[in-house]
Amino acid sequence: MSAATAIVRKELRDAARSRWLAGFAATFALTALALSLAQSRGGDATGQGFTRTTAGLVNLCLLLVPLLSLSLGAGSVASERERGTLASLLSQPISTTELLLAKYVGLVLAVWAAIALGFGIAGVALALLSPLAGMGEYFQFTLLSAGLAATMLSLGMLISVYSDGRMKALAMAIVLWFVLVLFYDFAAIGLALSISSSGETLLLAVLANPVEGARILAVIGLEPDLRVLGPLGSYLINEMGLATTALLLAGALAAWTALPLAIAARVFSRQDC
Repeated sequence: MSAATAIVRKELRDAARSRWLAGFAATFALTALALSLAQSRGGDATGQGFTRTTAGLVNLCLLLVPLLSLSLGAGSVASERERGTLASLLSQPISTTELLLAKYVGLVLAVWAAIALGFGIAGVALALLSPLAGMGEYFQFTLLSAGLAATMLSLGMLISVYSDGRMKALAMAIVLWFVLVLFYDFAAIGLALSISSSGETLLLAVLANPVEGARILAVIGLEPDLRVLGPLGSYLINEMGLATTALLLAGALAAWTALPLAIAARVFSRQDC
């Protein structure tokens, strides 16, 4: 077994013992079940099945997935450095880049497993309680959540590389989560309009936040209602159409995954660990 594979397995074991992952999976499963029960008891006659429950999970997912992923990523390298175990890991026949990528892959697999478990349990419950309509949208949203998790883990790893302690890294991750998830919409729109009233500034405002891009993609996958999309999403749909907007936002999400990880690997390789 190679050193990189051993580190991936170590990250999986460490993540499996994390209460964050168990809590995440349980929260999604229970919330989806509660939404489905409320829908069936309310005598829902629309037959939307999975679609309505998926729509109810969007906001919860956009809150919890970034928080979980940023926290896990931020603690990855910083925790090893704080405990003094980073040097011993690097004493193995492995480069700094391979070490960072192995830790990232292990965390990604762990978070994806939690997402699959949470959505899987919820999906089975929904199939028993609700019509099967909208199952495709439910699966598509599961994949989008996994993609957003990979992006946020990449940003968390970048924070971790720059931090000399776990608590400092977690504090920075929480601040970033607050900015991207809770504060960004109002600030970005206001700043964009104050700089220029052109559509290009609104486009940049969307591309500068992967969480906002994921939100718009989720709404597009369910029902591209301009009232739900908000001003940023509405502008993209009106100017580019659904297909182009979806491809652009998916590409931006991929770039937000690759670039922070590449920067983290470059910075990490130059550090005196």
